[in-house]
This record gives sequence, structure tokens and C-alpha cells, in this order.
Amino acid sequence: MSNIQKPDSDITTIIGHIQKGGKIQPFLKDIFLIKLNVAGLDYIDNIDEIFSKIRVGDRLELIREASNEYDKHAILVKYHGEKIGYVPRKDNYVLSKLMDGGKHLYGVVDSFGVDEVYENYEFRFVNFKIFLNDY
Repeated sequence: MSNIQKPDSDITTIIGHIQKGGKIQPFLKDIFLIKLNVAGLDYIDNIDEIFSKIRVGDRLELIREASNEYDKHAILVKYHGEKIGYVPRKDNYVLSKLMDGGKHLYGVVDSFGVDEVYENYEFRFVNFKIFLNDY
């Protein structure tokens, strides 16, 4: 008789599942990466119209823009198909590498509003969270 005992743990269940042809999903939910502000809102012509529709919890589309002449790591942010700005340059390097590697990233509006008025100019902001969907 052998002195080796079969471990009684969740890992044996997982190994048995794999040996029987089962697949393991790496994550059960999306992974939160970072919270940022949308950069460049002021350069969007119809931002007033778009801004009036934005709500907390709305999904934002992130599109890699490798051919951007100003930033080779640029990531475009869209709201319902309309451009609203970019992921800030100071934060886009790692995110762009994830996207270049085939990972799917998306944003969710966390907060938005008007921060302050300066010389009759309203400073709009959109804070959003970026998530990694890895299934």
C-alpha cells in the first residue's frame, strides 16, 4: 500500500473537470482597471447635445487609434457611436498595449457634470471607469 494520499481539495475537482474535457473560464466578471477623465471634451463640436444625454452607468466604447498623428498610443472614447474624446495620454500606454494584444476594454460613466465656470466658460467633465472583458 502507498503512503501517498490523494489531496481532498477544490483543486482535485478542477483537475477532474479538465481531464473530462471541461473548460475553465478565467474570470466570472469584468476586471476594473482604472478610473479616468475623458480628455478633449472641449474639442467636440456637438458636445452640448451629447452631454445632455449622458447618464451614470452608460457604457463607453474604447477604440484603439494607432495611426493617430499626435499620439501612437491613442485610445478614442465614443458615446453611442459619437466621439467624445480620448483616454488621457498620461494613462494610455499600458491600456493601448492591452488592446494591441487583443484584449477588449470598455468604459462606464462614473460621474459627469460642470466643474466650474471661468470667464463665462463651463468646464465639463466625464469621469469613467475602464474594465477589461477577458472571456
